Amino acid sequence: MNPLLQILGATGVGKSRVACALARQFNAEIISADSVQVYQGFDIGTDKITARGRREIPHHLIDIIHDGSQFNASKFLDLAFRAAEDIRNRGKIPLVCGGTALYLRVMMQGIFAEKKNEATRGQLEEKAASSGWQVLWQELLALDPVYAQKIGPHDHVRLVRALEIQHHCGMPPSAAFKQSRSPFAAYHFIRIGLELERKELYRRIDRRAELMLENGLLDEVRELLKRYPPTCPAFNALGYKEIVAHLRGETDRATALESMQRHSRQFAKRQLSWFRQEKDIHWFAPENMAGITAFISQCLAK
Repeated sequence: MNPLLQILGATGVGKSRVACALARQFNAEIISADSVQVYQGFDIGTDKITARGRREIPHHLIDIIHDGSQFNASKFLDLAFRAAEDIRNRGKIPLVCGGTALYLRVMMQGIFAEKKNEATRGQLEEKAASSGWQVLWQELLALDPVYAQKIGPHDHVRLVRALEIQHHCGMPPSAAFKQSRSPFAAYHFIRIGLELERKELYRRIDRRAELMLENGLLDEVRELLKRYPPTCPAFNALGYKEIVAHLRGETDRATALESMQRHSRQFAKRQLSWFRQEKDIHWFAPENMAGITAFISQCLAK
């Protein structure tokens, strides 16, 4: 089995610093599992590693989208596997670092690659517009109560996808997802979670938001709004949606900062809730490099 490291945790916990240290220690290259760092120019608000840092330690899946197009878990899985295979063929270890929990999960579980049909999607969205999303959710509830309860009536993207799967495959989404296969089947995952006491994590999150503004996030977003269409998904990401609202005159600077901090703390809480459901993650304080290194060495020696 080929080893693959995952360094994960809540936003602001210090994943990149730990990942870079481990990459040096274990001759690894880093694959980013961040849904916003794929967009070129979205640097300050994602705390993206510098160009100098990337020259020192190769990073993959950063700055790969230049036109504001949609990126998703399926594309991530394909590109991450290609990167991991290239890294392995160079005699190095793939090290995946990021907080986009879905990306980390599909590496292990795969993703159901159903064929999407624009006509079907259009019909579903028209029905939602005329009858309401609750009607679509009730349809899914009758077809697949487990999955319907899992996503709820307000997750419109997954709701439409679930009904598309039912329409095209003739089976409930829960059954279809069980057919998923991951290209990483030949890899052994070593999963390291980074955790801090909640009060300290929130303090770091708040301070990081302040530093982003001090380091020029406003100017960065001004330039990105000139460069990318308003439909670019990254503008809805943490740190960017609040600044976009401020630049549109909807909030003042202080309110934008407070919103960034509050939304980031809420996001961190959701991330931790997700990760706590996965029992194969081994948790360490980010400062405990000796413990992390010893654990990985032990796993690699098996």
